[in-house]
Amino acid sequence: MTRYISAFKYIVLLTIGIALLYLAFRGQDVDQLISDLKKADYKWVLASVAACFLAHILRAVRWRMMIISLGHGNPSLLNTSYAVFIGYMANVAFPRMGEVSRCGVINKTDRIPIVKLIGTVIVERIVDLLMLMIVIALGIMLQFDLLSDFLYNNVVAKLNDSTVNFTILLFAVLILVFAIGFFYLLMKKEKWGIRNKLFKLFVEMRSGILSVKDLNNKTGFIICSIAIWFLYGLSTYLCFFALGSTAGLGMLAALSVLVFSSLGMIVPVQGGIGAFHYMVSEGLIVYDIARSDGLAYALLIHSSQTLLVLFGGAISVILLMIRPSKKPHDEQA
Repeated sequence: MTRYISAFKYIVLLTIGIALLYLAFRGQDVDQLISDLKKADYKWVLASVAACFLAHILRAVRWRMMIISLGHGNPSLLNTSYAVFIGYMANVAFPRMGEVSRCGVINKTDRIPIVKLIGTVIVERIVDLLMLMIVIALGIMLQFDLLSDFLYNNVVAKLNDSTVNFTILLFAVLILVFAIGFFYLLMKKEKWGIRNKLFKLFVEMRSGILSVKDLNNKTGFIICSIAIWFLYGLSTYLCFFALGSTAGLGMLAALSVLVFSSLGMIVPVQGGIGAFHYMVSEGLIVYDIARSDGLAYALLIHSSQTLLVLFGGAISVILLMIRPSKKPHDEQA
């Protein structure tokens, strides 16, 4: 039954991604788009990919700091880098699967409890959310007139629509009903020991979540977090020069596009497909970039970064397979 549910979820999310992709490319001249991509200067694309690669390595460095603070082992930077790339590769196929996948890799290579590792990933996601909020705030403050109109027309105005409001309300009611039903069953089925298992799971995960307060190098953790997002912005900026239509855009535009692309990647579809392209192309219209040119840029940067994680993830899997590994510490988890 679980397999059918997972397959259904995968199909639904993939359908949503394809629909968003169709919405983004609807009415566009595909031949012109292909022509623009052929004319692109790919040395700038490679520079953009290099910046993104460094960001992924720094993410592995930052995560390693948190894992060490757990006190269960000292994984090598190589292992955490493998895990990060495998996690990104998993996200291309199954949204949010990457977080669990990379924890499974470190559990396999260094015998660190997977539940505690998940706790560290939760902290990472919270930190990234805070960084995204800072980036959005900076973008709005530095380009208030441009971004305020865009966010109003594409977010606030849509939220004022009665149909959207009803959908959000219905979604909230369903979540509430599910939560109440879950806790009701939890209280009724004490004989199954579910409560004790969940409590134990929470305690183990809590130590991972609190690992950030035991960091030996908090300054390094903060610097890594800032540098990761700086490199994301630099990757966005460098890719501008690959196309003649976007070559004249500056760092402030890169900051805005970083906001647009990040919001697109939040949508739970495989690898941000469709949502990324739509948000980036719509956002670039603010800078008088034609939608077709914006789509060409979105396709170029998204495809190059996706190829990076697919290639990096595949290499990581191969390298892990050809070397001996330790027995997992908690196979049941």
